[in-house]
Amino acid sequence: MRSMEMLKSSLLSRLTSTLTVPMILTSLLTASAMAGEWDEILPTSSQVEKLAEGFKFTEGPAWHPEGFLLFTDIPNDRIVKLDANGKLSDFATSVGRCNGLMCDQQGFIYACQMGDGHVIKMNAKGKVLGYLVDTFENNRMNGPNDLAIDSQGGMYFTDPYYGPEKELPQPMMAVYYIHPDGKTVRIIEDLERPNGVTISPDGKMLYVAEPNRGEVYRYNIQAPGQVTAGHLIYKGDPEIDGNGGPDGMTHDIHGNLYATYNGIVVLNPAGDLIGRIATPEKPANCTFGGPENKTLYITARTGLYKIELGVPGIALPKQGPELAEVTAVQSDLPGIPVMLAEEEKKETKTNDVNLGGLTLSIPESWENQPPENRLRLAQFSIPAAEGADGAAELVVFPPFGGSVDDNITRWINQFDPEGLELKLSQGTTEQGKYHMANIAGLYKKPDGPPFLRKTIDAPDHRMLAVILEIKDQGNYFLKLVGPKKTVDGVVDDFRKSFGADVKSEKEYKIAN
Repeated sequence: MRSMEMLKSSLLSRLTSTLTVPMILTSLLTASAMAGEWDEILPTSSQVEKLAEGFKFTEGPAWHPEGFLLFTDIPNDRIVKLDANGKLSDFATSVGRCNGLMCDQQGFIYACQMGDGHVIKMNAKGKVLGYLVDTFENNRMNGPNDLAIDSQGGMYFTDPYYGPEKELPQPMMAVYYIHPDGKTVRIIEDLERPNGVTISPDGKMLYVAEPNRGEVYRYNIQAPGQVTAGHLIYKGDPEIDGNGGPDGMTHDIHGNLYATYNGIVVLNPAGDLIGRIATPEKPANCTFGGPENKTLYITARTGLYKIELGVPGIALPKQGPELAEVTAVQSDLPGIPVMLAEEEKKETKTNDVNLGGLTLSIPESWENQPPENRLRLAQFSIPAAEGADGAAELVVFPPFGGSVDDNITRWINQFDPEGLELKLSQGTTEQGKYHMANIAGLYKKPDGPPFLRKTIDAPDHRMLAVILEIKDQGNYFLKLVGPKKTVDGVVDDFRKSFGADVKSEKEYKIAN
């Protein structure tokens, strides 16, 4: 079974590069997960379709009763609308880095302002009507993330934090409940970083995602805002589901749970795995909508996707909570830096490497290798990123002849002109001025000794190449090249290696 799961996971990863993605399904794991059940959920003809792209990080999909979809583009600080004709528009901007959204049957919209620390209520035109939550115990929230409205008109919401390490305004990352009259209480305090939250169709169960541990917890709802101790029902398989999930979740009318890991993991109400749906990008959230409520909309990094399912999703709640009566609120509540989980990066440990007149700060994970030939001053192997085709390589060359434009042109000519992506810039470091070529496309990878000038085609590659001018030394050449996915993950580390100042950079053009 284990080897079969690994094989299917490999197939999934190879299929997610296209805009329309055939479904590869895991085997059914429990007696309750019968083949007919999965066929009912996911018809054989169903495929994931890309609806839109070009965003920075999509989240919070919410279906509106007037027949349109809303979702958030967090770094761009906006809520985006997709109408019934597929047209995109900004529904609201400067929204405090809203994350989770939900609509009720009255047409009101409820939003978690991850950046500003509020939970707000909006009308169908995008006008903010006021706060549901502004502060708790006289302190602002950490960063409200996701929400779920119950049949009584109350709301559960999670309050994790993603950002630089610092003392938080709330004593823990927790789950809260807003009563229909607007009163807020803290109900779950023992999770590391609660994120996604959803309520079962019968209103008896609360499900909470714990992405720090890859887990889903279920709580019995005894009364509005009162839950029993949590019960772990599912833990993701790191080899298949990846690390850092689940994020957002939703239910269908049968109580099956759809949780975002590397793809969409579908569980029955007890937490048994029914199957998985592959997505082209790692999803952050999902929700049901469409004319029959059978369309699963998926927000995934830079794109918005959908897949038509055989069962409808849970219905929209009738109504959400009333606005809170905000009294004695400080007008100068301090803001705290907030970032997405994907933006949160630990400091990279580096070692200084002295190459005569040039000093580089190289990450410890980059392997320092003996140069392959006398033309190279140094070379480093950069580990492959997860899901990438291979490692990248940084090569450092000592000063030699040729103008800046001649050498940049030589690097550009190492790529096929068809589909070439190119950006040229210049900037300064403490060591000297630099020119950078950022190139992506089909790379003509050298094969064998340089004098043979033989190459092999290496598609989907990226090169970061720098000419660094050091006074009284000459021009040093740094060339980092490899699979695009691997190079994409080390851009910042590469810049830091030679002290690049991004703020100093401006566009550079080759002279005609």
